[in-house]
Amino acid sequence: MLEKLKINNVALIKTLEIDFSRGFNVILGETGAGKSIIIDALNFVLGSKADKTLIRAGEDIMKVVAVFNEIEGSVVNILNSFGIEADDQIILSRNYNINGKGEARINGEIVSVNMLKQVGEALVDAYSQNESVALLKQKNHLGILDSYKASELLEIKEEIEELIFKLNSLSKEIKNLGGNESNRERQIDMLRYQISEIENANVLKDEDIELEETLSKCSHSEKIMSAVCKSIELLENENGALSQIRQAISSLKNVEIYDQKIEATVSKAEECLINFGDVSENLFTLQNDYNFDENLLNKLIDRRELLDSLKRKYGGSLERVFNFLEDAKNELTLLENAKEILKEKEVEKQKLLQLATKKFEKLSQIRKSHAKEIEQKVSEGLYELGILKSKFKVNFIPLAESLNDLDVYSLNCLEDVEFLFSANFGEELKPLAKTISGGEMSRFMLVFKNIIADVNGSKTLIFDEIDSGISGQVAGQVAQKIAKLSLNYQILCITHLPQVASMGDCFYFVSKSSVNERTETEIKALEPNEISKQISLLTYGNFDDKKLELTNELLENNKKFKKSLK
Repeated sequence: MLEKLKINNVALIKTLEIDFSRGFNVILGETGAGKSIIIDALNFVLGSKADKTLIRAGEDIMKVVAVFNEIEGSVVNILNSFGIEADDQIILSRNYNINGKGEARINGEIVSVNMLKQVGEALVDAYSQNESVALLKQKNHLGILDSYKASELLEIKEEIEELIFKLNSLSKEIKNLGGNESNRERQIDMLRYQISEIENANVLKDEDIELEETLSKCSHSEKIMSAVCKSIELLENENGALSQIRQAISSLKNVEIYDQKIEATVSKAEECLINFGDVSENLFTLQNDYNFDENLLNKLIDRRELLDSLKRKYGGSLERVFNFLEDAKNELTLLENAKEILKEKEVEKQKLLQLATKKFEKLSQIRKSHAKEIEQKVSEGLYELGILKSKFKVNFIPLAESLNDLDVYSLNCLEDVEFLFSANFGEELKPLAKTISGGEMSRFMLVFKNIIADVNGSKTLIFDEIDSGISGQVAGQVAQKIAKLSLNYQILCITHLPQVASMGDCFYFVSKSSVNERTETEIKALEPNEISKQISLLTYGNFDDKKLELTNELLENNKKFKKSLK
């Protein structure tokens, strides 16, 4: 049971401390006063997702503390599994700052948010309009079904998950060995082809770079040849550079005896003649190298296309082609020697599939048994709330005929469920989201979540305007249903319906006020005369002596009804 809730710096709340009681706790107040903020704060300390926007403007950190007593054995077991000592009281605390950092504690011990959430879900079950939306989505239905008597599914689920891990690991090993026999042979043929294609190409390291250089020379050979021939002519013809230098040397030699400087000049000229002679010889060699060969050019182009094709297929560069070749050879060796290993793996997998199939069948049987119980309880509960001819069915949807049809396995790979509903006699069952009205949904939610809470053991139930969309006689029926629940559960209820509010045992009023030019949410426990006024405001919009008299009469009748339940 939630005994105390302390809230600091959450939205409009600066500081708030609330002492709750057993039975039916009603939270009243005008729209926007901050009633739902109190529930948001409670959900935060119970492990829901943190949101920086909830931190009060101008503050750096928010903190919520919740104190629970009368602890159930299931909660004690969870705490023991965390290594936390449990006593007659549990204190949950959590803070969160504007930098996205936070801390959670249970009885002073630092815990993860996931651990906090597990304990929170065992202590409190909260029902809101948002949960109604979740209940309408088919993707949530199997998880909701599995939350009913979840402990009965725990062992079989753990056994299946262990088998699933083994099956998925084994499937990966088999795939790495080429899969089944036919797949393995196809893979071997492919690898042999790829290896042969690369090896037959006789590729050399950096061949593509050298080939590009050769191709560049070959494709420009005519232009190069023209330049070489012209250069030879300028050097070697009758009036060429070499002839002119020889004549210059001969002329200077006739007079070098008269001046040492001329002798030095002749020496330099002779060096030039030697150098130009070397240039000429190189040019003659180049002339022989650059005889244009169209066949050679075509062969080089074909070779480049072959190398480009290999690079496109096997990695984008010759280095990666070589790496691919090495990996392919290793894989081929493995596959060629894997026939016996593959047979062993296939036999092992079939044994696991047979065992897993039996486990999945057992899981499905338990689910279907639970579904029948839920169907009956929902129909009975809705009958009590005035939906007299309703039908509810948990429809099982097969996802695969057998595990042999699947490549990847998961806990819910064979079946899914969808909730079907009909509110009226003679109407066919349709998906819940397509057929249920807002008022029917409120009652359906109340009944359904009560069924789940009944078996899961949470002692505190929260109703956050779950009664929206209903009025009149139906509102009275919902009020009576919640009053019956309050005999065994602590109820925290935010409501705008006088029929529901008047069933309460303890009443709290939430309001806003201005403190130091800032808006703050406050809450106080109502005195008996204040309760009448607030219920009258819900009923009539105002109050006078006559209206208060009628309201007090309603409260008195409800007290008699609750006494009759005990």
